[in-house]
This record gives sequence, C-alpha cells and structure tokens, in this order.
Amino acid sequence: MNIYASTHADPEGIARRRAIVELIRDRAIRSQKELASLLHRRGHRATQATLSRDLQSLGIGKVPGTEGARYVLPSPPHEVMDVSQQRLEIGVFVQSAEIIGNLVLVRTPPGNAHGVARALDLLGWPEIAGTIAGDDTILVVSRGSAAARALHKRLVQAVGRSLR
Repeated sequence: MNIYASTHADPEGIARRRAIVELIRDRAIRSQKELASLLHRRGHRATQATLSRDLQSLGIGKVPGTEGARYVLPSPPHEVMDVSQQRLEIGVFVQSAEIIGNLVLVRTPPGNAHGVARALDLLGWPEIAGTIAGDDTILVVSRGSAAARALHKRLVQAVGRSLR
C-alpha cells in the first residue's frame, strides 16, 4: 500500500491518504460518501473522483459482510510454494553448500539461486534467519555456527547426496 502514490509531491494528498488508511483500519466504512464525511471532519476535502483514485492507489477494496459491504485495507501477499516445488528447487539445483561461521554459502546453476533461496525462506527452518541470492550463489544467514552446521546437514538430507 503506497500512501505516497502520486505523480508529484502533494503533501495534502499524502495526509489525506494517510487519514483514509487510518479510518478504514479503525472502523467499518461502507460508502465513499461516509468516507468523505469522516475525512471532512478531519479537515480533508475530497471529491468522489479523488476518493476513487485514492482508494485505487492504496489497493483498498470492498468486501461483503453481515452488515453490508465495507472497505478493507489490502492484506500482505501470502506466498505459497508447494512442498514438491520446494523439494525440486532444493534437490535439483543445490550444487554445493559450504559453512563459513554462521553462514552457509550455497551454489546453484546460473539463474537458479533466487528460486532456491525462496524455497529455503518458505521452508521456515528455524536455523535460517534469512537469505540473499545472486545469480548462482545464495548466502544463507543462520542463527549461529551450530545452526549453520544443522542447516548444512538438512540440505544434505534434502538433496540426497553429499555437498562439499
């Protein structure tokens, strides 16, 4: 959600969009008329066209409810990679893994590091604090040297072969 979405710097527009987000987060708003009235009480004037543009730029939509449709803020994207895809990414594309302190340096064929890093991130293994991927190299940050060794062991089991 980008409250700063605009073709030029517009402090009033930014303040208005911030107020829209706060209002929709804090109460059930069912119409643009109701939203315009609440904004007016906060000192913001907006036409229906302006509100439509603001709602669209903020990714705000309406959802049905027991008391009628209401505006809702967009939820963060939830990325899912099924287990078979995770196994494929790791099992096929991990070529090597080297422990360096609390880090594990993972090598893949060119162009495959991002997919493997994403699969590692989505696994939710407690040893992994995060990943950074290049084209063919992934730096996996673990939560300590013991966690790095445990992570390396998991990777060996996941690929089903020895990793240098």
